[in-house]
Amino acid sequence: MSLIVPNVQAGRDVRGTLRNAGAARTLTQTARDALQAAGWQPLRPGAREAFYRDALDGLTFEYLGPLAARPGTLARLSGLIGELLRANLEPGAVQAVAGSARERDVAGAFQAVVARCVERRVYDVAGTEYFAARLDRLPARRAVVHGFAYFDAAQLALLDRLLGPGSLLTLPASEVPGAQRRTQESAAALRALGFRNAVVDGRARSTGDQVVDGYLQRGSASAGLRREEHADIDAEVRSCLRQVRAWLAQGTRPERLAVIVRHEATYLGTLADVAREYDLPLVSGAQQPLLNTPLGGVVQAWVNAHARDWRYGAARRLLTHPLVDAGFDALRRARALQPQCPPGAAAWAPSLAWLELPAETTWQAGLQVLERLVAELGIAVRCRQDPALNVALGLLTDRLDREARRDAPCHREELLGLVAHVLRSTTVPALLGRSGVRVANPLAALGRRFDHIWVLGLADTLFPRPAADHPLIDSVVRAQWHAAGVTVPDASSLASVEEALFLGAVGGAGLDVVLSRPLRGVDGRTLRPSPFWQRFDDAGVRHEPLPLGSDEERALLLALDGQVPAALEARVAVEVARDAGRPGPHAGHLERALPVAARRWSPSQLHAAGACRFQWFAGRLLHLEEPLDPDRVEDRRVTGLLLHAALDGALQGEGEAGDMGGRTARAHAALDRKVAELRRSGALRPGPLWPVQAEELRRTVTRAVRSPVFVPPGWTPAALEERRDFTLTAGEHTYELTGIVDRVDRTPDGLTVTDYKTGTYVSQVVQNGKLNLEIQLPLYMAALRAANGRYFSIEQAGTIGGAGPAAEGGRRKYSWAQHEQDVTAFLTALGDHLAAGNVAPSPDQAGQACTYCTFLPVCRYRGAAPVEEGQA
Repeated sequence: MSLIVPNVQAGRDVRGTLRNAGAARTLTQTARDALQAAGWQPLRPGAREAFYRDALDGLTFEYLGPLAARPGTLARLSGLIGELLRANLEPGAVQAVAGSARERDVAGAFQAVVARCVERRVYDVAGTEYFAARLDRLPARRAVVHGFAYFDAAQLALLDRLLGPGSLLTLPASEVPGAQRRTQESAAALRALGFRNAVVDGRARSTGDQVVDGYLQRGSASAGLRREEHADIDAEVRSCLRQVRAWLAQGTRPERLAVIVRHEATYLGTLADVAREYDLPLVSGAQQPLLNTPLGGVVQAWVNAHARDWRYGAARRLLTHPLVDAGFDALRRARALQPQCPPGAAAWAPSLAWLELPAETTWQAGLQVLERLVAELGIAVRCRQDPALNVALGLLTDRLDREARRDAPCHREELLGLVAHVLRSTTVPALLGRSGVRVANPLAALGRRFDHIWVLGLADTLFPRPAADHPLIDSVVRAQWHAAGVTVPDASSLASVEEALFLGAVGGAGLDVVLSRPLRGVDGRTLRPSPFWQRFDDAGVRHEPLPLGSDEERALLLALDGQVPAALEARVAVEVARDAGRPGPHAGHLERALPVAARRWSPSQLHAAGACRFQWFAGRLLHLEEPLDPDRVEDRRVTGLLLHAALDGALQGEGEAGDMGGRTARAHAALDRKVAELRRSGALRPGPLWPVQAEELRRTVTRAVRSPVFVPPGWTPAALEERRDFTLTAGEHTYELTGIVDRVDRTPDGLTVTDYKTGTYVSQVVQNGKLNLEIQLPLYMAALRAANGRYFSIEQAGTIGGAGPAAEGGRRKYSWAQHEQDVTAFLTALGDHLAAGNVAPSPDQAGQACTYCTFLPVCRYRGAAPVEEGQA
């Protein structure tokens, strides 16, 4: 007599109870053995998508025609076909009841997949029992089927053919009052197949049986049941693992403990982190795609870098990955390059050029590049210390070796497509270990016996998981099909499966059952209690305090209670001093001076320091600025470069009297040259709207060069855009400056500096607590010994401000002499502050400089401190 169980671990438990008498197989293993004996082969996970595409190729869809090419359509359709297989339906019966175009498409796809499986004698995992039940030869045998909570239609069909006279099949609490719906349906179906029902009388003795009995009869719960509520998932997991530590300390073997998790994606990461902190061994049969592992992230970043032509953002994601050691400080290099660096790995370091695959290669040569990436970027070294990383690397290399065609030539896109497919379709254990406390989903816990069980996440959307009808075949269609004799479980049936799994999981507890739920989810949203939680009478939710699980947790709780450990007192004092604004290094008062003469300044640096000294210090000296991602953020600097180049080109070669007719043509030609240059360097990446944007740029340039104030009458351009180095003295401080002067004109009023602005914004610095002092034109005028200066707005094609004697006539209450004095006072005050090491936050009183500041997370300014009189 053979033993059939719901999972491998249940078979080991039952065989241990029977002192290893007889062999135990799962129902899926039994079906797989029968199919293999008949010459059938399983469909590998990596080949599943290609098989479905091949099977559906050539079908004429009525409803799904426009959607057939989308990847999501194939995934949805394959999932629905799996439902039909588990419902044990014949393709002809589905076609007979299909009415609408949508239903006919589903029926046609189902028939095509089943026919292709029969033709090639291959089967998908969802159809193992379905195809085994239809084999011509399937000898009946005597068997014990134990540990199941319910059966689907395909399993029932297989059992009908598989089990011979004298077989025994168990179902939990199928005849008690209030029995679970799915279990009752399975029991009724077995009676219809000729099974005879034998009721086992007796009082429930184990805690798990008492909990199930109390749940079904809505009576009092067992004394061994405890329920706990926690603020969030982290607190819930910590309480669970502290209890696990206590059970282990009492002498319970790890294999006699179980942590039941229905929503594994939510809990496994937190369980792994806290278990590592507590030094607890956890094991789980849960699998995750290789793509979701750290190694998968690195390899996918390498694939994405090729797909995006190794542009700055894509290269940065690869070279700054935590697993990658590129041989240099990748973050510092990323900040230095900024998003305007040319594409290619060689732009980061010439020695990394090998990372880029050629357009034409061979399978072996391409995989050798990936192997070199693992070896030379530090991943292989980490594998020696990290078993999980080593297992992931072994699975990746083995799968690629099997799939690649060795020395055959291939295109780069073919090789990268294979690597991406392997990352998606290969799975690795989520919790790696040979032995330890079992973390299992309810399916993996069926048929098993444990001393202590903790069920996590009894909150709505976590356990039970939301059940919904498939969008292609909704509840209305399923009801119509059921009336015609073709039954596909609907959302209510799927919900009853969740209840059966819950009762099957808690029923395996011998001594203790703990149910817990979080009050908030990972997103902070309030979670309603699970229906399973509410079925128990409210005898009071208990939470017994347990010893803390780690020294770090103990130190954290002491700190939150006000008992700061000695090691943290100094850090706390630093934070208190910063919040109080007390002078010191952490409040922006350095112990050493920052003399202005030791640095070379630009007008943009002076503007940053003048708007807020801390902003300049954090960005220029600490390099805290995060570079813009050119793939997500529009870089206005590129537009400025194009417009400036066009205006400079308009004046190239212009004679004394001007050449209005030729300016527009020269400006457009210069614009085209600059566009080509920026595209070659990678700074300009035209998108779908580029033709419209380019036309807007040409119109802006045309308006600007045709404006009467672009080159006013009597003005002659003397010099165009060029870099200038100059020195300025303010009080005791000497500034070495470098600036780019856009244009210098000879005018009736003397030499005039023209500075181009793309829009209308003119940078200013703080004077008397307000952001209202303009310094750039006075700096350039002093460097060039110019008489006047002005700002020219390219987009508005007009003058938007000026400096010098000529500006006094056009602006009320403006004095050039006062302007010069204010600029000198600003430079003197800035020099004094930096000489004293004062880089404390110093924004204007209105906080305008704070509006778009990227350093607010590390700044202690909150608008309460007064701004010093005349400070920078």
